[in-house]
Amino acid sequence: MKIIKIICLPFSLLFLNSAGWSQSANDWESGEQIFDKVCQYCHINDVGPILTGRNLPPIYFSTIARNGQNAMPAFRPTELSAADLEKVANFLSQSLSEENQ
Repeated sequence: MKIIKIICLPFSLLFLNSAGWSQSANDWESGEQIFDKVCQYCHINDVGPILTGRNLPPIYFSTIARNGQNAMPAFRPTELSAADLEKVANFLSQSLSEENQ
C-alpha cells in the first residue's frame, strides 16, 4: 500500500500543478503577459523563431499555437482558452521587432 502512495504522489502533484496553471491562465490581462509567461522562453532562446515584428496576421499565430508545428507543441483549449489565444495572437501581429522598439 505504501508503494502505491509513493507512485501516486508525483502524479497527483502534476495534476494539482496543471490545475493551478490553468486557473492562473484565466487571470491573464493581456497578450503580452501571456507571451511573456508561456511563449517567450522558447522564442528568445533559439528553440523557436522570433515572433515579434513579423507583420503576420493573428490567424497565423493562433493556428500554429492550436495545432503545433515542428518543435512547437499544440496548446489545447484547456491549456490556453480561445480568448487568451486571441489576445496573444493580436499582440504578436501588432508587435514591433526588437530593432524597432
